[in-house]
Amino acid sequence: MDAFTDFGSSERAMEKERKERQEAARKKRAKERAAAERARAETLRLDEVNARRRAEEAVAREHEAAAMIEENRKTGGIRFCEVLRPTATSSNGDRITLPVSALETLTNLGAIDAGPMAFELCAMRGDTVVASTHAGVAEFVAGEGTVGIPPKTALSLTRENGPASISGMMIRVKYVRLGNHFKSFVRLQPRGHGFHKNGEEVVNIDIKTVLERELIGHTCITTGDWLHIRHEKVSYDLKVRSLGSYSTLGDAKQLESEEAIFLVNTDLEVDIMPSETAEAEAERAVEAAKAAEAEQERQVQRALDRIKRAEALHSALPSEPHDERAAAAPAAQAGGGGG
Repeated sequence: MDAFTDFGSSERAMEKERKERQEAARKKRAKERAAAERARAETLRLDEVNARRRAEEAVAREHEAAAMIEENRKTGGIRFCEVLRPTATSSNGDRITLPVSALETLTNLGAIDAGPMAFELCAMRGDTVVASTHAGVAEFVAGEGTVGIPPKTALSLTRENGPASISGMMIRVKYVRLGNHFKSFVRLQPRGHGFHKNGEEVVNIDIKTVLERELIGHTCITTGDWLHIRHEKVSYDLKVRSLGSYSTLGDAKQLESEEAIFLVNTDLEVDIMPSETAEAEAERAVEAAKAAEAEQERQVQRALDRIKRAEALHSALPSEPHDERAAAAPAAQAGGGGG
């Protein structure tokens, strides 16, 4: 009896041990499968990361190549860019003065032989560009590390802050190539009340003649520039709102938008917008008309809503009671008449 008991116990122990080994093997396989899944997931994640990085690098290379093409278009491949301290000059026009060292650099780069030079000027506060314009160069007589800025150019770089505020800035001077166009276009907007006296009487002014006189000595004009002109001892400020150049396609002329234009040997077409004050008044009139129209629509909608509510209340009222005696009387009368 004891032998059979021992045999049964041993068999159960072996079965238990077998099941435990099976369970351990199952857990091991499950763990290995989970580890393999994690490895595959991590591989996929890394592949996605690498693919995204390669795509971003490809886009960055494309942007860099496009920026290089645009830079070559703007500069003609001549790399001249310096950050200089501004000093005031009294010359008329937009032409700046640069140090002798700039002349040497530009000569070595071939800029002198490329024709009349133009420069992009950016007023900087730290690394921030506050304003920009374009100018020609008058002379190479400025002190080293400085750039001479005439009043008209300073106005375009400081605008409402006034030319005196340029002393707290640095000027980034960059050589650029502006296209020569047989005909160019500028749209100007008078500041404030514009060509009015005391905001009322219109001043009769030949703007093209005045601009031709005022732009003597200017090499370039830039979108966003402020132009200061005088007429009959009165000063006016104009904003350059847009610029364009005409290109000839067969017999047709097409106007193309420009950031800046070269004023040398170009026929300049001028368009004058309403003044800032007139434009603001027109915008207020449009807004007032829109508000009045919206209010009228609201009033109409409120009236329609009142009609709908009245109709809903009327339909909710109980029907009038049926008066049997009133209905019977005509019937009785009809019967009596027949007898």
